[in-house]
Amino acid sequence: MPIFAKRILFIVAGVFATAAIILLCINLYLQSSGVQQRIRDAAVKSLGSEVKIQSTVYTPWNGLVLRGISIPDPSDAHLNFVEAAALRIRFAHASLLKGRFAITECTLFQPKFVIRQLENGDWLMPLPAKEAEVAEAPKETSPAKIRGPSFRAELQRFQLRSGSIVFFNAKSRAIVALEKVNISGQIVSPSEVAGIFEVGKTDLFNSLKPRKIGGTFTWDGRVLDMPDIEGSLAGGKLFGKYRVESNEQPTFLLGLQLSGVLLRKLAEEAQVDPGKTDGSLRGSMNLTGDPRNSDSIAGEGHFELVAAKLKPVEFLVKLGELLQIDELQLLDLSDARVDLTIGNQRVHVENIILKSDNLILFGKGPIRFNGKMNIDARLLFNLKLQNQLKGVLSQNLIDSEDPNYRELAFTVTGRIDNPKTDLLDKLIGVKVGQDVGGMLMNIFRSSVPRKPEDKQQEQTIEN
Repeated sequence: MPIFAKRILFIVAGVFATAAIILLCINLYLQSSGVQQRIRDAAVKSLGSEVKIQSTVYTPWNGLVLRGISIPDPSDAHLNFVEAAALRIRFAHASLLKGRFAITECTLFQPKFVIRQLENGDWLMPLPAKEAEVAEAPKETSPAKIRGPSFRAELQRFQLRSGSIVFFNAKSRAIVALEKVNISGQIVSPSEVAGIFEVGKTDLFNSLKPRKIGGTFTWDGRVLDMPDIEGSLAGGKLFGKYRVESNEQPTFLLGLQLSGVLLRKLAEEAQVDPGKTDGSLRGSMNLTGDPRNSDSIAGEGHFELVAAKLKPVEFLVKLGELLQIDELQLLDLSDARVDLTIGNQRVHVENIILKSDNLILFGKGPIRFNGKMNIDARLLFNLKLQNQLKGVLSQNLIDSEDPNYRELAFTVTGRIDNPKTDLLDKLIGVKVGQDVGGMLMNIFRSSVPRKPEDKQQEQTIEN
């Protein structure tokens, strides 16, 4: 081998060996207890919480990578408030010589945020702790402390990949879950951040499941603003805006608009048998309050059903089958709307109207955030249905404001996922037990109009 080639080979080998030694020294330095403690102290100062880090590794191609990150839950030391697989920090090496730690990219991988409701109703939110303003005290002479090199940190761009956020109520029940959360942002000024976000899957109370919610956002250290949220819900469109201010008394504002939401798909996603349900939903809702305190949440909403067909509650379906009233088996609604007000930990139904050709349902009353409800309702029958309600049924109806209808008042209680009603008791004038179907069969067996073939079968048996 020529002498020149040997020299080049030695130089290259020396460069690689030097780089390897430098890389090893950097990693040994990063793994030292002093540096690890300084990283934790910086995180505590920024987040107001203790941060645990399993390992720290540096490579020129990946930058600085912190793995196994977790923040303990302040309310329960056995649980973590935040967990993340890794945090990768890439920075400009040349700026270090000028005393600047310029972070070109900061990426948090697979973070999991757990937000819990305390027993008093407040929410433990991941809001950065504000630094307390303390009056300056006379400086006392203290022993000199050994400090590392001082760098001025600058963050240019950040990302959050494949994150998840879960909200647990005071009974440790998951009520809101966000999955496949991706955020990308950049620092547009020393005091402002701007970027885009997307949430692949959302689950609200195991019933509503919006998909691909995304939009733009800005954050100035005090106000988070998402002015143009878009997404889909059960085949329909979802539009909204969200704004939260993290002052000493945090507040939020949420506005939502829905259009073209398919009722059948909505029922299927809520794991409810849709039957012959059809039609669509549209409407809007606005909420404000302190995001940590459910008592402070207030707002209003208005929703309408378009060309809707709904399956009534089960015992009305059975009643419709026995009396051969098709409308009690499937409601074909010409008018369906509901107005809501939210406050004092409840959704108050101001007015609900469901109107078909021969029936009208009115209702109002509170539904608490825990799912319990107490709705006062009225069911109106027109002349056609009154003639079909034989025997004791028609005797329990009273006159209504509309001379073409007679009505029956009843209540709906229980929970949203397991409603109870005294409608059947009021309808037949007798308190019914648990076996509603059997009771209906016994009461109405003799009153049900019989088909001609049924009569022929009875005559054949008698002969």
